[in-house]
Amino acid sequence: MPAARKVVTRSPHRRVGLIACPWFQPNVIEYESLLERDFVRLALLDPENSSISHQPFSLDLGELGNYVPDFLLMGRHRRLVVEVKPEEHTRSARNKPRLARAQGLLREQGFHFMVATDKLVHQGKRHVRASVLLRHARSRLPSELTSRVIMIASAFPKGIQIRKLAAEAQTSIQTVLHLVGRRHLRINSALHFDDNQLVYPSGGDDVRLHT
Repeated sequence: MPAARKVVTRSPHRRVGLIACPWFQPNVIEYESLLERDFVRLALLDPENSSISHQPFSLDLGELGNYVPDFLLMGRHRRLVVEVKPEEHTRSARNKPRLARAQGLLREQGFHFMVATDKLVHQGKRHVRASVLLRHARSRLPSELTSRVIMIASAFPKGIQIRKLAAEAQTSIQTVLHLVGRRHLRINSALHFDDNQLVYPSGGDDVRLHT
């Protein structure tokens, strides 16, 4: 599939920008709306993802024209193409058949496809909590400190309370949230991170977690 166009230039009708998370991948992630930005923040915390590409390619839909998906999420067991769009727009006479055709063509090429609507992205205000966790992730902490916290957490495969882990490691709760933001520790799928919430070592298989 051919490469897609670059992100469009700024205009009064859209909000475009870049998200840089060098601990996740070297390339910045572009977005063209606040809804796309919020989706990316959630995707950055999903342990299934190892890379996120914006407008990764162009797909020929025949008489329905060309289609450029918003994102491609890649991981060890994932090839997921994502369209981010307000729910009301997914049902329009133009978009509904285009999305259905894209899904069929992508399936033939071994990709999964999903439409991330505003209802899904903003469900339970998870995107707000994702923003906070990523803000903690941007801090710089000594490697010996983070290694100590991870080592202690690894002794609790069924989870340990955030406040208890911080106390055991003689550090702050912010340090624990930093490690959640960088996916060195896992947390519940709702991304609640009050002091009594459990965090888990990365790499486990608990289906209750953010996967």
